[in-house]
Amino acid sequence: MRALVNVTIEPALRVFEVSIDIIGRNASQASRRILKVLADTPQGAVRIARWRYPRSTGLRVLSVGSLAPLAF
Repeated sequence: MRALVNVTIEPALRVFEVSIDIIGRNASQASRRILKVLADTPQGAVRIARWRYPRSTGLRVLSVGSLAPLAF
């Protein structure tokens, strides 16, 4: 699983699914993506998604999950 993370914005404690609309050069090139973001709060997940996709609009948190503990 690839997920966005930026520990300078927030520590990675939970997995959020964030829906974003990405605008291309014109409105006909717009697309919607669902990203997995590692953050602590929903606001932090939105900030990380906006950091990675600065031209995105309509950011929404769809779901939240916890990180599974690492078993060695």
